Amino acid sequence: MTYTTPIETQSQWLLGAANNLHAFSEELFRLYTYRDPQPARLSAVLEGMTQVQETLLANTTDEFDTIPPDTTKPEDIAWRRCTAAYAYAGLLNAKALLRLQPAVVSATLTRLATGPAYASPHRLAYFKSLPAGQEVLDEAVWKLREIADHLTGPEPELLKAFTGDAAFRAVRSAAVRVKPAEPDTAHKAAGPGVVVVAAPPTRAASARAGARR
Repeated sequence: MTYTTPIETQSQWLLGAANNLHAFSEELFRLYTYRDPQPARLSAVLEGMTQVQETLLANTTDEFDTIPPDTTKPEDIAWRRCTAAYAYAGLLNAKALLRLQPAVVSATLTRLATGPAYASPHRLAYFKSLPAGQEVLDEAVWKLREIADHLTGPEPELLKAFTGDAAFRAVRSAAVRVKPAEPDTAHKAAGPGVVVVAAPPTRAASARAGARR
């Protein structure tokens, strides 16, 4: 019996996830080759991607306390990189799902359109959305395969983009830039005749306003 090391097992799991995403990418390409939208088959792809998303995120919730932060054991390094790779793939899979949402709406509106289906702007949006989602899936596939081949040794550059200082700064920047809704902006977004209740200022904002007075 051939013995499979923990690192090889982690690599095989990552390659399995990459193969799943590759299958979805191939199905999107086949849908693109059809003359007319295929709502049922597209729904099946989105359902499958959602199930894979649950698996990817489930593999990122293990307790990090079991691995010492300063460990240099190859098995521990591989485990950490594999966990980060699942999170990375989950991020890209979610991005692909968002890019494919317009295709669902477009497929429905195309069927409801009264004019020629080939000239429907919704049909054009459908065929634009499919390759947009496929592009992100292909990115996730090659990144998973790249990380699977480099679970030990020097950390691959693409993984540093997700785990390095720049990524943490980007997350912190996105968190601190959130502002309460402004009444004028909210009214314009909601449209005429809608009552909008603006979010109250934060405690820090109230303190700054009192200091200016």
